[in-house]
Amino acid sequence: MKKKYLFIGIILILLASGFVIWKAANHTKQSNSTSQNSTRKALPKEVTVTLNKEGFTPQTVTINIGSAIRWKNMSGTQQTVNSDNYPTNQVHKELNFGEFASSSSVVYTFTKSGIFGYHNQLNHQQEGKIIVIQ
Repeated sequence: MKKKYLFIGIILILLASGFVIWKAANHTKQSNSTSQNSTRKALPKEVTVTLNKEGFTPQTVTINIGSAIRWKNMSGTQQTVNSDNYPTNQVHKELNFGEFASSSSVVYTFTKSGIFGYHNQLNHQQEGKIIVIQ
């Protein structure tokens, strides 16, 4: 009788061990496929546009929807990023960031396609353009 229970116990242990090993192997396969899929997706891109005493560099940037532009002020003084048209700044109101200090930056993520013109309100000849494509 004891041998019968011992035999059943060993079989249950083997089955449980096999299940644990199978589950761990299956989880590893799922984790690997998930990480491979996430690396295949296009990640949002951030492009930096520098504002110095001469203006915006680069002046024109093309990005995909979901990407961001970081305007970094390296001019040594307060500057602005504002939407076209000067002086009312009404074409793309979401780009009206106002003044920001030297060595600081402002960031905007573009969620729709189009051409977004902007300028420095304090020196309106300094202009730039963001072209957003799908």
